[in-house]
Parts: sequence; C-alpha cells; structure tokens
Amino acid sequence: MSIRKAIYDRQAIRDYAAQKVESRDLDEILDAGQAAPVGMGEYTKYHLTLLTDTDIISRIESDNVSTPYYGAPAVIIVSAQKDGAFVGTLESVSAGAIVENMALTATDLGLANCVIMGALGPLSKDTQLLADMKIPQNFVPVISLAVGYPNEKQATPEKRRHAIETNKI
Repeated sequence: MSIRKAIYDRQAIRDYAAQKVESRDLDEILDAGQAAPVGMGEYTKYHLTLLTDTDIISRIESDNVSTPYYGAPAVIIVSAQKDGAFVGTLESVSAGAIVENMALTATDLGLANCVIMGALGPLSKDTQLLADMKIPQNFVPVISLAVGYPNEKQATPEKRRHAIETNKI
C-alpha cells in the first residue's frame, strides 16, 4: 500500500474483534514508531509499552468511566520522560508523530486502529498499574493506540473526507 493510500484509508475504529494480532505485525508497528521524527533526536525521552494482556487493558479501562480501548486486543502506550512534573509541547508533538507512524503502519497491515488519549489521565495516577506495565518511573503516558481487527469491514473512504479551512498566500 502506498503512503497516500494508508493516509486516506486510516480511520478511527472503535469496535474490535477478539482475534489476537500477530506478533510479527505488532513488531512492524513498533518498528514504525521507532522511525518517527522526534524533537532534537532525543529518543531516550520516549518509551513504548505494548499491551496484549487483556487483564492489564481491563485494569486501565476500570479506572475510566467507559471502555476507551473498545475491546482492542492490543494497545501501545507512548510515554514521555517527565521534566519535573511536566511533559511539554515538544514531547507531545513527538509522541503524536510516533503514534501516527504506528497507526499508518497498522492501516497498511490491514489492522483497525484508534488513537486514544482519554484513558491516560486516570492511568497516570495509578502507580501500581504503571509499575505492573513496567513504565519507567520517570515517564508518563502521553498517547496510546488501540490495534486489532475490526468487527465489521470498513468502507473505503474518499480521498478527502474532511474540509479543513486553508489559506494559500
């Protein structure tokens, strides 16, 4: 699949089949995250956590008012190193680039995916769960990606689905 096709085909899927994702596909997705551009080339400021343990995913969801991972059998959490108690714009933008590379790769592999941030607020306060997920102590979850097979086949979107106002000067 071309990069343009992956960009146009990618959509947020919120209904996953229980089928496990092949480990080789998850490895490709993680590799794509490693290839993302990161501010100042400071890759040591980021940490990736792959979750396929449904008990851990359920524990994250139990801290929330809904089920933010929609039954996805795999979740990848991008964490950024804390600078004191603060994760700034640079870290958030770089984490976004990491997760988008992974989302486009998942799309290319025929996997449904959805970028999720809302589940991470309560998670950042659950020190035991963070420890169980082996997220380093000086890191905080910033953004995550749900990955799996969709329950229903998705319609192929048109090239431009959204109209973002644009100035050309």
